[in-house]
Amino acid sequence: MVKGKIEAIKAARLERGWSLSELAKQVDVTKETVARIERGRSAYPATAKKVADALGRPVAELFTIS
Repeated sequence: MVKGKIEAIKAARLERGWSLSELAKQVDVTKETVARIERGRSAYPATAKKVADALGRPVAELFTIS
């Protein structure tokens, strides 16, 4: 599992002008999943990759391996 870097993910999302719902739509997960990731909860590596790709950032910039 990987953990989201709280400020990095939220900042990247806000730079794009996206709500939690919009990022969730881009990644094909629920809004609640995105909110949990932004709070630093664990995510599956595949989900972390989708989030990073949607935000145009490297995975290592947005997540840490736990």
